[in-house]
Amino acid sequence: MSSVGLNAVTSRRIAERVTRTVQGREYRLFYNPMWGHFGDANGDTAGSYFYDSAEHVNYFWNVFDQVLLRPELAKRFDSTQLNIVKSVGERSLVRGDGRPDGTLYSDHLPIVFELDF
Repeated sequence: MSSVGLNAVTSRRIAERVTRTVQGREYRLFYNPMWGHFGDANGDTAGSYFYDSAEHVNYFWNVFDQVLLRPELAKRFDSTQLNIVKSVGERSLVRGDGRPDGTLYSDHLPIVFELDF
């Protein structure tokens, strides 16, 4: 993780540290629960965006759409209330192979989440 970025970590436990220090400078942390939606963990749609390039490095699935929470707010967050939306009513936003249907809708799948205030 780069200290010049957003300092978003994949683990709620690490985020609870609140800060990290790099070369004597303190940086506040975010918790990023979207990592739990990356890969095969939630079915055949393994991210919110799919890109198949003809380059040497190709990740195919990406999670460009993010939820970032400060540790204080992450305590009120239930990870089961975060979802990548694959359908709206009877309309599927994905093709048969689980990829976003960019022809009819969007190349990104929307995300939805709830916070307990």
